[in-house]
Amino acid sequence: MSTSFTLMSDVNEETCIALRFWGGAEDGVTVRFAFPEVLFQHLKNIQIVGSDGVSCDIETLSFEAETLDFLTEDVSPRDHISHGTNGARKRREVHHVAR
Repeated sequence: MSTSFTLMSDVNEETCIALRFWGGAEDGVTVRFAFPEVLFQHLKNIQIVGSDGVSCDIETLSFEAETLDFLTEDVSPRDHISHGTNGARKRREVHHVAR
């Protein structure tokens, strides 16, 4: 089960800024942020709204998670939200090997 989060001003929910999902009993709740960790302190009070209608700020969302995953420079925001940093890197490696 996952919930995507967008900025309150993104009324069409076009840009996912965070994804919260249950990673199973071993991993618990993971939140993937579509921005680098260095920006967290600057963005933590920004209000976001989930696809389930729940609104909170970025910091509150981070408190719910056992694991936080932030965007890195070698992964696109879309791939990061979809697969996480490590998953996106592995997909890219497999894609390059298959060529």
